[in-house]
Order: sequence, then C-alpha cells, then structure tokens
Amino acid sequence: MYTTAGSLVDRKTIIASLLLFTLLLPIASAYAENFTVTTNKDIYAIDEKVIVVGVIPSDAPEGYAILIRVTGPDGKDCTIQNVLPAQDSSFVSRPIKIDGCGLGEYAVSAFYADLKSTSTFTVSNSSETDAGSKLELRLIKNVVLQAQEAVNARMQELIDANYVMPEDVADKYSKGVSETSLTLQAIEFGDPAEAKRHVIFAIRDFREVLDAFSSGRFALFEQTAQQAGANDSSADNIAETYNRLQEFYDRLEGLADKNHVDKEREFATAESLLASSRQMIDNSNLEGAEQRLAQVSRLLEEIRADLFEGEDDQNEKLSNLTANSTESNEEARRLANVADKFEQRAMNLLNETGSDSEAEAKVHEALSLIATARSSIDQQNYDSARESLSAAYKALNEARSLVEDSQHGDNSNGNSGSGNNDHDNSGKGNGGNNTGSDKGDQ
Repeated sequence: MYTTAGSLVDRKTIIASLLLFTLLLPIASAYAENFTVTTNKDIYAIDEKVIVVGVIPSDAPEGYAILIRVTGPDGKDCTIQNVLPAQDSSFVSRPIKIDGCGLGEYAVSAFYADLKSTSTFTVSNSSETDAGSKLELRLIKNVVLQAQEAVNARMQELIDANYVMPEDVADKYSKGVSETSLTLQAIEFGDPAEAKRHVIFAIRDFREVLDAFSSGRFALFEQTAQQAGANDSSADNIAETYNRLQEFYDRLEGLADKNHVDKEREFATAESLLASSRQMIDNSNLEGAEQRLAQVSRLLEEIRADLFEGEDDQNEKLSNLTANSTESNEEARRLANVADKFEQRAMNLLNETGSDSEAEAKVHEALSLIATARSSIDQQNYDSARESLSAAYKALNEARSLVEDSQHGDNSNGNSGSGNNDHDNSGKGNGGNNTGSDKGDQ
C-alpha cells in the first residue's frame, strides 16, 4: 500500500532539510513568509501521539485561530483542533491520538483566515518508526551544527578585525547557542519532538544574527581595539565572579540532590544563564555578562534560602501545594470539557454556514475565543478562561441565529408562490424549532 520505510524517510527528510537550510540564509526567504505546517515526526508508531507545528505569515491578519484537521488513511477525519498562534507567529497543537485511525499515510491541513497549508506523516510499525527517528535526529544535528558554525565563522572575522558586537546581537547569539545546546541534549536522549522544537528557535536566532552581519546593518558595529584593551581588568573581575557563582551552583546542586529536593527547573535556568554569561565574556560583552551574572546570583540565593528552610515549613508548603493542585486540576478539567463541547458546536456550525460570511466570521471568532480559553487554562488563569468561554458561547449563539435566519430566508424564497397561510404556518414552525434549539444549546 505504501513504499518502504527507507524511501518514506528519504523523501520526507530531504524536504525537511531544504526547509531548515532555507532558514540559514541571511536574507528574507519565502519560507518565513509562507503559511507552513508539519509534524514533530515523519513516522509514528500506532500508540504514539502526534504534535502538529507550523508558522503563519508575519503579515497575516490578526484575530483568528488556526484550525487543524488530521485525516486518516481512509480519507475520514481523525481529529480536529483549533489553537492560537504565539507572538512569534508559530503554533503547536495539543497531542493527537491516532490509535483508532489505522496504519498508512495521514494528511494534515491547517487553516488560518483564508489561508491553507498541508503536510503528511505516516503511521507504521515500531521498527520503521525507530529508523525514521534516528535519521531525523541525524538530520537535525547536522543542520543546527552547520548553522552555528556559519555564525561562528562570521563572528570570528569581526573579532579578528577588532569589531565589537552590539548588545542586542550578542544576546540573540547567546540565545541561539543555548537553543543549540538544548537541541543536542534532546538528540542525545533520542527525543525528535524536543529536538525539532529547539532547532527551530536556534535557527531563528542565528538567522537574526546573520541579518545583523549584513552590509545594511554593519554600521552598528564599532571598531574599537583600544576599548577592548581598556576593558581587560573589568573582564578579569567578571570572569572571577563567574567562577565563584559556578562553584556556588555546583555546591547547591549537590546539596539539593543529596536531600532529594526538586529544584530541577531553577537549576536549569541558572545553568542556562551561566552558559550565556560565559559566552558573553568570551565575546567581550561585559555589560551583558554582568547583568546575567547578577540574575544568577539572585536565583542561586533563592535556591539556597529554599534549601535551608525548616522541615515543618517544607511539609506545610507541600500540604498546601497538594490541596491547591487538586482543586486547580479539577477546575482545569471542568473548563477543558466546556471548551471541548463549544469547539464541537463550532465545528458543526462551520459546516452549516454555507455562503453566509457573517455567520462564518462569528464561528471563527468563537474558535479564537475557545483557543484563548485553552491557553488561559494552561496558565491556570481560570477567571480569564471563563470570560473567554462566555464570550465564545455568545458568539456561537449569534452564529446559530444567523444560520437559521439564512435558512429561513431561503425557505421563504423557495415558497414565495405559496399562499399566505402556508407562509405564516411555516414561519411559526421554524420559530418553534429555533426556541427548542437555543434551549438545548444552553
């Protein structure tokens, strides 16, 4: 029914490679301007979950949600979701179950306003999935390392010519290095989804650095070899601060591990800031390094204070956290269920709008509000989620009224030759159905 795993992987990875390498160009590319959609993997096992990711054009109209439709090998819809784009114009779906849709090639369609983008993926057995994942990880590693090497080579040219990099460019480069590190870590652990997520951000950051190196922005750089020499003593002081904080970090991490205190997120943040400050020191961005090290110092002090709190305080915090978490989870589930029901109503209405653009716009408004509510639920901002769902409910009711008015108008035009009594009876009948429908929806 479909080709071997090797040929499937080759075809998909070649396309993915071309898209990723396009991002490396230091000039505006078509990739950045197009509406694109893909998945975090090319081949899945039947028990895995799919994550759909993509980017909308930077000049796309605002106020819409992205509608994601996954179609199974039999041509029937496997699932439908709607999500909001992030500030950087990217979007990520919720995990999608595919265990009930069979083996074979799937289609992914994403809709935003009047735009559409499509992609495909394959559901196969575990051996083919493992082979595809390994090849995908190798591709991602090659792409991200080549991207960093390209930026490093250009930076070295500037350093050799005694140019000083602006702080915003150095900061963007530091973020790219950090995302590269996270990409390589995900590859080491065999996690294609996480690796793909970080490589997108790494390449985006490196592209912005390369854009800054273009001739149009080169005037921002200063050729100040004398200044570099004057900053040597300051660099020594900052390097000493870095070493002291690195040692403090190591001691606290060992203490937390010994006492089984979960500070993994805080330590990860501190480690990232330390790596960033080290890179800034190496690039002579002393002001930026000093600011990062100040953040590290504050964060490590907070960790130290938490580690040495009394045991009773820790137990009380744990008890309160457990109670609050249980209550919060219940509210999140309840609101998520409401969002699911409203989303299903919206999809049903979307199929009924026909050529009624006003009704269709109302449904898209509701979908956007539902996606906003889901985002608020994820952030545990339940008041905001309730407000968005209430507004979505109102928009859905308005859309329903517009659809029914349109259908009633069509029926009236079709029966224009009938007698007045027939017309009145038909109107009353429809009115009764409308009332019942509204009550049912509520």
